Amino acid sequence: MIATSKPTRLDSKFLREMKAQRRSPLCFLGIFFLLCLVPLVVRGDYYLHVLIAIYYHVIYAATYRFILRTGQFHFGAHAFIGIGAYASVLLVMRLGFLFWVAMPAAGVIAAFFALLIGFPTLRLKGVYFAIITWGFGDTLRFLYIRFKEPFGGPLGIFSIPEPNPIPVPWIGSIDFSHKTHYYFLALALMVFTLYVLHRMERSRFGLIFGAIRERDQLAKAVGVNIMNYKVLAFAICSGLAAMGGSFYAHYTYYISPLDFTVLLTIYLAIYTVVGGQSRYSGAIVGTVVLMLVGEIFAGYAHYQLLLYSGFLILVLLFLPAGLVSLPAMFASRFGAFRTKKGETLEHGAA
Repeated sequence: MIATSKPTRLDSKFLREMKAQRRSPLCFLGIFFLLCLVPLVVRGDYYLHVLIAIYYHVIYAATYRFILRTGQFHFGAHAFIGIGAYASVLLVMRLGFLFWVAMPAAGVIAAFFALLIGFPTLRLKGVYFAIITWGFGDTLRFLYIRFKEPFGGPLGIFSIPEPNPIPVPWIGSIDFSHKTHYYFLALALMVFTLYVLHRMERSRFGLIFGAIRERDQLAKAVGVNIMNYKVLAFAICSGLAAMGGSFYAHYTYYISPLDFTVLLTIYLAIYTVVGGQSRYSGAIVGTVVLMLVGEIFAGYAHYQLLLYSGFLILVLLFLPAGLVSLPAMFASRFGAFRTKKGETLEHGAA
């Protein structure tokens, strides 16, 4: 008889990961389909604008969080978002590119700059890498302000054209004359970005990135080329964020150096930490909740900053693992309550 060994815990985890990998395309398609129904319910342009802003900020925050996952404290996300915006606009307005070509090209350009910055600097960690990326972003902003040609100077670039119309058989064309069209484009770009990041995190690369974050020297000792993986993650995430910047430029029809300051990166860090840095969904939840909270508090003009700061403080005090830990906290509290109630009933019966 052939002896069969029982599956180990590692084998079970591997099988769960494989099943999750097979289900992930269907899950993302399901989410995309459900969110496609939103314009049927939400009619006002204001609400669509809020959702569109949330979607491209989710792209920024999710890519920012993935770089943090590799153990690098990134403080220059605004630099690559700005590269994507300016590159796309200049390709369309100066070189006559179609938007549908300029947007991925802007992502490639940003990824190229990430490679140039990443290879010499990703050996540094912590505050050193943060300062370098911050300096890179401010250097680019100085160039945008200093040179009116081709960057528009401190006033920025006006009258950015909308995306080129998409011909649809038997229907006509999608000409981006309504916010609904931008909504679907932002949704598609967000789902695509989240799917790419999800595949990376759930694959062998994700395990390697986690190992690098925890013990990079140990990962290096077992043969992992940590520099190549760090640069790869940095370039891919910078390129995806730049595509979000391209969308932003053609959605708002105007960009300026003030749109790409370090304050944007600080907001992304807040979204990620408040949502929960350790979980894939943390940056998504943090972005959605905090942007909605910001819109709600906008009605209290004189107290907006106070209310927003108070909300952040309460979340960080009572949910140090982020908003994504809230269901687990409720489950543990509810379980403890049921256990205590059961013990009380048993003592009463006795």
